[in-house]
Amino acid sequence: MKSFILSCLLLIPLSSYADKFEDGNLPFNFNQLTGTTMVVQFKFLPLSGKQMDDRYGWSETYWPSQLGGIAYRWNHPNPEPFRYRFFTKSELLKLTETQLSQLSPAELYDIAMGDYNYTLTRKALSLYNSRDLWWEGICHGWSLAASNFPEPDKVNVMNPDGIKVPFGSSDVKGLLAMHEAYNYGGRFAFTGRRCKVPGKVAGEGNARDTNTNPPSIDDANLPECKDINAGAFHLILANMIGVNGRGFIADVDRFNDVWNQPVTSFDSLVDGEESVSSLEFQAGIARKIRMKTKMTYGEELKFYTPEIAATGAINFVSKEPVTGTPHQEFRSKNYEYLIELNADGAVIGGSWISETRPDFIWLYERPKTFKNSPITLGGLAKIYKPVQR
Repeated sequence: MKSFILSCLLLIPLSSYADKFEDGNLPFNFNQLTGTTMVVQFKFLPLSGKQMDDRYGWSETYWPSQLGGIAYRWNHPNPEPFRYRFFTKSELLKLTETQLSQLSPAELYDIAMGDYNYTLTRKALSLYNSRDLWWEGICHGWSLAASNFPEPDKVNVMNPDGIKVPFGSSDVKGLLAMHEAYNYGGRFAFTGRRCKVPGKVAGEGNARDTNTNPPSIDDANLPECKDINAGAFHLILANMIGVNGRGFIADVDRFNDVWNQPVTSFDSLVDGEESVSSLEFQAGIARKIRMKTKMTYGEELKFYTPEIAATGAINFVSKEPVTGTPHQEFRSKNYEYLIELNADGAVIGGSWISETRPDFIWLYERPKTFKNSPITLGGLAKIYKPVQR
């Protein structure tokens, strides 16, 4: 109730300073997803917060394109991406539950629907190929599903011919991710710009990246690569998670590569103030507050293999739900930035101090029903069962 009172009563009109944020960096379009008016006065913004329900923001693979996406037989001892043979109806009737559980999420869906032509599986295989880049996949679908749906439980579904189809939690997660990657719609919020300049922030590259060097200073400072305005970032973080207890999605790679992650919590602290120049004061800036923020998000899981098992790793794609277990993987980013306030104490903009920063932030509202266009996944209505806590 306290948050509700603050959001309803302690606001000032937005029209006088909304133009202080750069074009494409307005935070206020997130209002339509919460149904509330954004808290903008700095003194009323929470400095920490987490999602109200820990079943959101679940870890999962991004279903790499080079493995066939959700058509990958991740639980099979010999997955043979893109090269396996489909089982006929008569063959499926003879398989054990263990053998069925080794099929891909797409195959399991088709079988559960009684579709022995494997419409979904063939569609998934047609979208990708083994030459796709290692980081390509449906991270946008996974992160959107993890932000909108409580983690799915494992479930058995009886198909029209009496075949009991065993879906593990990750199988259903893959289907949800595919649905959200292609069948999204409804109200939408997006803040920031997509940077397409190749390169990495120093120290943030991966050995599999083709370019781990930072781009030139000129390229890094292109309008689309300055990334989300720091003040807009702080307002969205504090309002979505701190006030409303709802997550969203952030592309945590500053430059070309896109790593969409479901944001689950944050912790901020005030690290002092900067002096305001006369020109800034004339532009409406009364104070500049220096912030340090730790943003936490759900991280991708690895596919379980004998090699991974030998390392003792516990964070892998699983038939079991990960909520509340050591298998749930979280990562954090630490950011430093300045927040600009007007004379009324409202956030009107900001700028980055750290080179590490989100590229953009976004979210679609949860769909009211599962759809069959452009990807046939309406049958999720009888497959998806959220974990009960």
